[in-house]
Amino acid sequence: MKKWKSALIVSSIVVFVSILLFFIQPEDILKHVPILKSFYQNTTLEITVPYGKANVKINGKEYGETPLNIQSLVAGEYEVELNKISTQEGYYKPHTFKVILTKNSTSRINLEIGPDDVMHGTILYYQEDKTYTPNKGKLTITTNSQDARVFMNSEFLKSAPITNLELNEGEYEISLQSEEYENLTLPIVIRAGYTLNIKGYLLPISVIFDSAQIDE
Repeated sequence: MKKWKSALIVSSIVVFVSILLFFIQPEDILKHVPILKSFYQNTTLEITVPYGKANVKINGKEYGETPLNIQSLVAGEYEVELNKISTQEGYYKPHTFKVILTKNSTSRINLEIGPDDVMHGTILYYQEDKTYTPNKGKLTITTNSQDARVFMNSEFLKSAPITNLELNEGEYEISLQSEEYENLTLPIVIRAGYTLNIKGYLLPISVIFDSAQIDE
């Protein structure tokens, strides 16, 4: 009778664990185990607002003012809220972005925020690519302009959006160009085994940011 009960308990545990692993990736469990947690905390999130400062919340938690270099977050998807500081209350609207932090990588938010939802800059992060070709990485680009053209090392590459474009690993210069918008240029690094995601916010030529509103 005892053997039958033991077998039933073991079978129940096996079924429970199997169901749990079906819905939850093992890595999602391991990265919260204290002994292994440090392995998943080797991520970096850099946040800058070039012409001012912004208060930062990550998943609802206050992290202070920009510029920030945060190196202790566990790999995963985060909600980052930027609220640019101004002497006039409510002059700037808060903006929320989804950012993925991948172990052994740096994610960057470099955005100038203006009134009326105008932004200029980039959000950049890496994702692991388990189907990659040796010495190759991938590039994904989206922009706020419907007709943005992407140039790589001064040569036309493709029109945005670009999804999972395979490239040789290495350093490149990317330029996003669109009529009636300021060009946006940035250096990038394509890493083997990773997809580099870039979200570009192009600035309409007629817009001028008012730095006088910034409370230093």
